[in-house]
Amino acid sequence: MKKSVRVLFACWLVLSGIAGSPSPCVANTAVTLKPDLETDRRAVRLSDLFAGVPSEIDRDIAQAPPPCKPAVYNEIVLDKLAETYRLDWQAQGTDHVTVSSACARVTADMIRTAVIAKIKTDASDKKLNFDIAFDTRDLEIDLPTDKLPNFRLENFAYDPTARQFRADFTAETPLGPYVVPLTGRVSVKRTVPVLAHRLEAGETVALSDLDWIEVPDERITADVITETNQLVGREVRRDIAEGSILRAHDVIPQRLVQRGSLVTMKIETPFISISAQGKAQQDGALGDTVRVVNTQSNRIVEGVVTGPGTIEIRTTRKLALAE
Repeated sequence: MKKSVRVLFACWLVLSGIAGSPSPCVANTAVTLKPDLETDRRAVRLSDLFAGVPSEIDRDIAQAPPPCKPAVYNEIVLDKLAETYRLDWQAQGTDHVTVSSACARVTADMIRTAVIAKIKTDASDKKLNFDIAFDTRDLEIDLPTDKLPNFRLENFAYDPTARQFRADFTAETPLGPYVVPLTGRVSVKRTVPVLAHRLEAGETVALSDLDWIEVPDERITADVITETNQLVGREVRRDIAEGSILRAHDVIPQRLVQRGSLVTMKIETPFISISAQGKAQQDGALGDTVRVVNTQSNRIVEGVVTGPGTIEIRTTRKLALAE
C-alpha cells in the first residue's frame, strides 16, 4: 500500500504541472532507463530517470522524496514522462526506477537514551532507573543527510511530580536546522533483589539465592526489601516462590538455637570456665536471650546465644543453677 501511494504521489507531481512544459523537439530523443538512484537535491530531474536526455529539455519533474521514504516511478509514470517530453522509450511492463533521498534515521531508542541521560543528571537518587514512553507512537525522525548528525535536546524540562517531560529535538543538516518537539511520560524504576529459585520455610538466604529485577517504584512500599544485606544470612519464614519480591516480614534472623535442641551452656569468668549441656526452650538468633533447661539438674536458666548451639550464661549468680 505504501509503495503504491508513493507511486501515485510521484505520478501526481509529474502530471500536475510541476515539470513545466517541455521544449519542442523535431524528432523523438532516444534514451535509456537509468538504475535506482539516491539524490541529495530537493528535486528529481528528468535526467535522473533517463540517460541521454538533451540538456535543453532536462528539467525538474518532481520534488525529491522525503528522507528514508523512497519514491517508485513505475512503468505508467515513466511512459507518461516519455510521451510528454518526446523521448524515444517504451515501457516493457515491469520497468521502474526507485528514487531515494539521502537520509539518516534517529530511532526512538536513541532519543530515549538521551532523555534518560538528561533526567539522571539532575536526579537526587542515582540508584533510580528510568524508562520513557513518548506521546508520539512509533517515534522515528528521518533527517535529510547521509550521515547521522549529533542531535541535542534543547529547552528540556522535566516535572518529577507529574513525571512528564518536554524538549526540542534539534539536529544540524545540510538543509539547515531540523527541529522536532517531543513530549512524553517518565516511568521511575528501582532494582530490587528477588529469589533466584524457590526457598522453603526455615532455609537461610545466601547471595547465590538472589537475582535482581527492575520494578516500577509505585510497587515498592516501605516494607519491600531493597538491599542484599537485609536478606543474606536470614531465614525465610514461609515457602517463597522464585522471582518473588521480598518484604520485611518474609525473613527473620537466622536461628542459631532452635527450640527443643540440645545446646552447650558456657559460663566464663576471669577465674573459671564451665560447660554444661542444656535443652533450648526457645528459638534464638545471635544475641538473643533464651531460656535453657540444664539436662542434669533440670533447672531453668537464661543465656545469650553466641553461636550455633551455644549459649553463654553471663552472670556469676547463675553459676550454681548451671551445675
